[in-house]
Amino acid sequence: MNQPDLHQLWLNSAEQLRRFLAARLADSTAVEDLLQDIFLAAYLKREQLHDPERSRAWLWQIARRKLIDRYRSRRETSELDETLAAEQQQAPPILAGFDQCMQQMLARLPAQDRLVLQRTAFEGISQQALSIELGLSFSGTKSRVQRARQKLRQLFEQCCAVERDADGHVLGCYSQQQSIQLV
Repeated sequence: MNQPDLHQLWLNSAEQLRRFLAARLADSTAVEDLLQDIFLAAYLKREQLHDPERSRAWLWQIARRKLIDRYRSRRETSELDETLAAEQQQAPPILAGFDQCMQQMLARLPAQDRLVLQRTAFEGISQQALSIELGLSFSGTKSRVQRARQKLRQLFEQCCAVERDADGHVLGCYSQQQSIQLV
């Protein structure tokens, strides 16, 4: 691509790219900086464009990659203090005994409900992978997981009262001392 063609591409695409970036970045200065980076990269890589008919798509591909690179470079990371990590591993007092209670409630569920909850919620397998494992359709698996969650929630609500703040954060969980009905 020669320089006049690149200049024309800039004139035809700059405003659309600016709007595209402005919708994804809050700072207008960052938009202008990234826009310059995109066109600098296009200038430096102009020899890689073999088909001038695809120059617009080529430029947008550079723009998307530059935006992704910007997101990645802005991601903040920090060292995790070992004492903080140890504190994080200790269950908060509100959750003390919750795991045991949850296991008891899971044991009261029918076997197929217990299986789908254990695999998705506790073992972290995706519902898509579970549908393949069980030989069910994806929508059927999603329905089965949803029904199992509803049954577990009913059991939980029968045995426990949950106190929440105005924002919905759990403040406390107390036994209601009622008999739990099997679902």
